[in-house]
Amino acid sequence: MKKILFSCLLALGIGVNAQYDFTEDFEGDAAGMIQFGGGGFNTVNFCSAGTSGSLTYSATVTQTGWLANLLEKGDATGQTNNGQKLDITFSYKKGANLTGTLYAAYAVLDEESNSWSIYTVGTGTALTAAAVTTCGTVTGSVPAGTFDPNKTYAVGTWMQRSGTSTGALYVDDLIVKQAAVSTVPACTTFTTPTNGGVVPAGTYGLTWATSAIASGYKVTVGTTAGGSNVVNTTIYGNSLNVALTPNTTYYAKVLATNSVGDATGCQEITFSTNNTVGHCGPLTSTAPTAIAPIKSVNFAGVTNTSDPTATTIGSFPVHQNFTTIEFPVKNNVTSVPLTIQGTTNGNPVNGWAASVFIDWNNDGDFDDAGESYWNTTETMLRVSGVTDNPVTLTKNIEIPAGTSLGKKFMRIKYNFSGATIHTALVSGCANMVNGQTEDYTLDYQDALAVSDVTKAGISVYPNPFTDVLRISDVKGVKSVSVNDISGRQVKTLAPSAELNLSSLKSGLYIVNLQMEDGSVKTFKAIKK
Repeated sequence: MKKILFSCLLALGIGVNAQYDFTEDFEGDAAGMIQFGGGGFNTVNFCSAGTSGSLTYSATVTQTGWLANLLEKGDATGQTNNGQKLDITFSYKKGANLTGTLYAAYAVLDEESNSWSIYTVGTGTALTAAAVTTCGTVTGSVPAGTFDPNKTYAVGTWMQRSGTSTGALYVDDLIVKQAAVSTVPACTTFTTPTNGGVVPAGTYGLTWATSAIASGYKVTVGTTAGGSNVVNTTIYGNSLNVALTPNTTYYAKVLATNSVGDATGCQEITFSTNNTVGHCGPLTSTAPTAIAPIKSVNFAGVTNTSDPTATTIGSFPVHQNFTTIEFPVKNNVTSVPLTIQGTTNGNPVNGWAASVFIDWNNDGDFDDAGESYWNTTETMLRVSGVTDNPVTLTKNIEIPAGTSLGKKFMRIKYNFSGATIHTALVSGCANMVNGQTEDYTLDYQDALAVSDVTKAGISVYPNPFTDVLRISDVKGVKSVSVNDISGRQVKTLAPSAELNLSSLKSGLYIVNLQMEDGSVKTFKAIKK
């Protein structure tokens, strides 16, 4: 995925149809084509007539493409996006040395920032270092139900070069055909939940099977048979996150639809929730082979290094569950620093950002006040000049006033972004493009509370002590910190069976043992 600013689009002068049927041979001025990255036209390496569209890969241009602005909403040519399957074919040649994978692709315009998000389709064609002098062919298909008629799209070619290779790519004879439709789609069925099933409350993901010629799906959810008081919407895709309350019975229906009409005779299902509260996920990616992973997260004195060997983008897990790692936060602080290290592809024109979501009230969503950070205007953002790898992003997590004690669900997202925050980072439930999501547990604790010494199997003694405080067992202890009664850290020490605290004044102290498994054991100790 790449997000690129493009200020002006030209409408295509092609015939009136109920779908798209378009060919571009790059002769003339290729009106309506959008060229991302470096390149232009070439009159030597073509596949038909006498001109091709060229793409130049250099030290600073790592991914480029030619795309046709076919699916602009309100297109004056009269062409209509009917939401059906879209087939893309194009030809290519290539100079020596350049390597990568060449794809058919489509792009979605973010009208607020006037920028595009690129999505590749199909398996692509792997390009080796050898020159390609005989025209090859790349094909790909965008499934029915992908295109929202309220959004603007473009379709064509895309390539992310591999390594630091440079050179030229030539594309020609771009053909885009969208299937016609004359009948309503068949009914589809929910894959989750099942009829009569029991699911967690909180944010739950409804999913359903695709219907072959559906352009969208009308989804209703209610608390009575045939009701729609919870959800009544049309979805382009086959999933929807829904907020559900505990111990409640629901009724749900999904109707496949297209430009001819709705499926008929489709059945409603019923399901119920238990008293468990869950969160949306696992999240997926539209570019799973081009993931920029999070290398490490440091928060509340705990560091999790998740992908220590990552040096560039590639095939990494999109969504990682680290909820067994707990970040201890005391209730006598209002702000806690967070540091995220993320991998980049080293391209200096790229920016990278992170957003954070914490379910402070444990209701299964991130929609309440104070539960999302840096996902609207203020972002942990590197807009340009990202030549360092990894990139380090640091901000403070502000604790909302009145937060109850206990364990909270915490989600961290990291993704490519531009001057405007990327849509993958805006919502805690939005799927990723070429970034990564990690889930953790935040343990919001009473600053004066102590661990259960008996259950912990560790004790500190003597208590009260004079100058030296002893720890009964230091196995598994990573570090030791000592806070005064106000929560201010006054001492940090390496793990030892004997802690020399002679420099401290008389009084009550909180001794924190940071364990190697990420947990923290806390004890009260009084110095005479």
